[in-house]
Amino acid sequence: MSEEVDIAPTPDNVERFPRRSARRAKTRARILEAASTEFKKAGYAEATMNAIAEVADIHVTTLFTHFKTKRDLAAALSDQEIDQFRELVDTAKGKVPFFKFFRDLVLTTAATRQEDGDPKTGQMHEMQRDPELALSWLRYEENEVRLVAEYIAHDYGLDARADYAPYLAGQILIASGVASYARWVRTKGIDLVKETETALDLAERMARSILPAEPVNR
Repeated sequence: MSEEVDIAPTPDNVERFPRRSARRAKTRARILEAASTEFKKAGYAEATMNAIAEVADIHVTTLFTHFKTKRDLAAALSDQEIDQFRELVDTAKGKVPFFKFFRDLVLTTAATRQEDGDPKTGQMHEMQRDPELALSWLRYEENEVRLVAEYIAHDYGLDARADYAPYLAGQILIASGVASYARWVRTKGIDLVKETETALDLAERMARSILPAEPVNR
């Protein structure tokens, strides 16, 4: 295991030591990848900072310079997930109709989860069931719904800040994915893609019923 201790970045350090800042960013990314792997393998409750440091191939003291607790690690992982989702939304908004974008994303994610046995969702599952992560889960879900609501509002020419419809539609759609995934976790032998599609069909009908008949921006 390599010995590597980074100095916390400051504006002066970023300017004076760009290589150190780049190395620190790479180390942080490696830690997050290791934490995601360990949370999926052992579960959040059983994962240890020592085990995460070992997977990341760093000294545990280096890990603690980046993240003080496991909860900080879990929060950073959820923020990373939201950042990735935001990038997808920003790329597609104005180019792909919302309901096509959302359906394609949700069903593709379900297929990947089913094929790989639950990639990346172990973290989300842990966030939903572990009391220590309740706040992180609520923040993650709120950000996810907000991004969906803003996409819907853009397509339908609504104000996401003043109109309840985009936000409620977003909540319905996000809830369908959470519900189908939870049922898949609890019930052996069901097809996650079919389960997700069934839930999504119902949620989409409900969401469309509270929105204008046709989008104005395609």
